[in-house]
Amino acid sequence: MIRKIDIRELRAGMYVHDLNCSWVAHPLYPTRFKVKSDQEVEKLIELGGSSVYIDSAMGDDAPHAATEDEVRLSVEAALLKIAETPGAKGSAQGISTREELASAMQIHKEANQTIQQVMSDIRLGRQSEMESIEPAIQGIVDSVFRNSGALIQLGGIRSKDQYTFAHSVNVSALLAAFARTMKLNNDIIRQLSIGGMLHDIGKMRVPDAILNKPERLTESEFEEMRRHVQHAVDILEGVSWIAPISLQVTAQHHERYDGSGYPGGLKGDQISQFGQMATIVDVYDAITSARVYHQAMPPALAIRKIQEWSGQYFNEELVGHFVRSVGIFPLGTLVRLESGLLAVVVEHSGTSLLNPVIRVMYDTGKRSEVEPYDLDLSQQSADRIAGYESPAKWGIDPARFLAAATGTAVH
Repeated sequence: MIRKIDIRELRAGMYVHDLNCSWVAHPLYPTRFKVKSDQEVEKLIELGGSSVYIDSAMGDDAPHAATEDEVRLSVEAALLKIAETPGAKGSAQGISTREELASAMQIHKEANQTIQQVMSDIRLGRQSEMESIEPAIQGIVDSVFRNSGALIQLGGIRSKDQYTFAHSVNVSALLAAFARTMKLNNDIIRQLSIGGMLHDIGKMRVPDAILNKPERLTESEFEEMRRHVQHAVDILEGVSWIAPISLQVTAQHHERYDGSGYPGGLKGDQISQFGQMATIVDVYDAITSARVYHQAMPPALAIRKIQEWSGQYFNEELVGHFVRSVGIFPLGTLVRLESGLLAVVVEHSGTSLLNPVIRVMYDTGKRSEVEPYDLDLSQQSADRIAGYESPAKWGIDPARFLAAATGTAVH
């Protein structure tokens, strides 16, 4: 049986099924392993671990601990509570994702090219024209205000060897959407977006052999990688037009609400509101990205992990706002309806987190595809989402059904 325990309850003889902090420990430890000593537990705590899942079938048990299913039900209940909070209607869109997609694709491409040039200049020791990111930032913010889903959707298109550049653009866009949901003013949104774009710029001072290493990092290499935060602060403090909010995003995006982060080990409100927002966004994008040492997590599962970690690694109230900005079922999520139909989320309705616009394309009862059609769940009550599904299980590529040119009528 899989159970969740506090990491301080971990003992030699237990079998770790999931470290439950995949953005921290994966460079040093395998995904699953048997604990050999208490010293190993102390090392995991030092790396930022707070809780782990153990497998009692493979090692010693902790009978008092919550099961994996109990944790899952608790998370779903918390997400339902967020959805039912008065005023929690998601982020209203000015135009549809389909209408914004062409502009978003160009903005996404140009932003990637811009940050790649800025980072390359820094890596090569050349004078970097950081002001060149300002048009890209303006494009990102404008696109998010028209429709946040289009640009965020494009964030899923990335290659492993371009991770740092794509991650910078994605964090910038996600922070803008997050801030917009919170109704922060335009200048703050812009500064947050700049911080997101530049938050990993310090990685350009990390040796290539470590940054691009195709296997797990050693302990000393991991420590060197952690220094990228201070490197980034050193770079940006010398740029006169970088605002304090942007610096907070850069300096604090690896801090954790429980004090387990780095470089300062800041806890709770010692981390600025903007730093707390950055920690959520940075982790969400990291765990939904394919890396050398882990597979990409589906966005719907990533949202549930972020919710599970709220109150521990992240500010719980801010997590609620983030969920509203991305959706309980993010764009591209394969969902199962109570009727047994499968569909892909193609648009957030702006009226309910639980009732997006979906594209129906498969009947699980008949085990066959159906002629695709769009259904706005906020406009009918005959069918509802029962949960999300693994695309691999059904051999379905959600991106195929997210194509803007499909042109099916909304029922």
